[in-house]
Amino acid sequence: MSAVVLSDIERRAARSASITSRHSAEQLAALQRLYELPKRHVGTGGGRSAARLLLGLYNGTRFPFDLTDLRSFDRTNFEAAMTVIRMDAPHCQYEVHSIIDAIYADTYYTGDEFENWAYNLKLKGRCSKDNLPPFVVRSLP
Repeated sequence: MSAVVLSDIERRAARSASITSRHSAEQLAALQRLYELPKRHVGTGGGRSAARLLLGLYNGTRFPFDLTDLRSFDRTNFEAAMTVIRMDAPHCQYEVHSIIDAIYADTYYTGDEFENWAYNLKLKGRCSKDNLPPFVVRSLP
């Protein structure tokens, strides 16, 4: 019996498919919408709130989320936030940054980007500039 050797790309694709298959298309679209919001609308209330919500799901101990920030979302983004919270709440099989990595299926690590978001938002709990992981900005479709 011969061993099957998978390339890094094939392994990443298989892991991404495994992660995304555990969530509905609606859940994945909502998470993608919230992830793209702070990237497309830098400096807006909705963009900052989306970043803080995702950071809270990423590491709620370090980055607590103020529920009144939900008020800054328009109806569509509010519904996306509720979908993502419902997706994450019952039993978190994969952390939010891992799901985002799976959606895009690239070599990018969203956790590093989240650390940079926290630093740029000057959130309590952020890492120091010296410990900030380098990251390349993921381009959006």
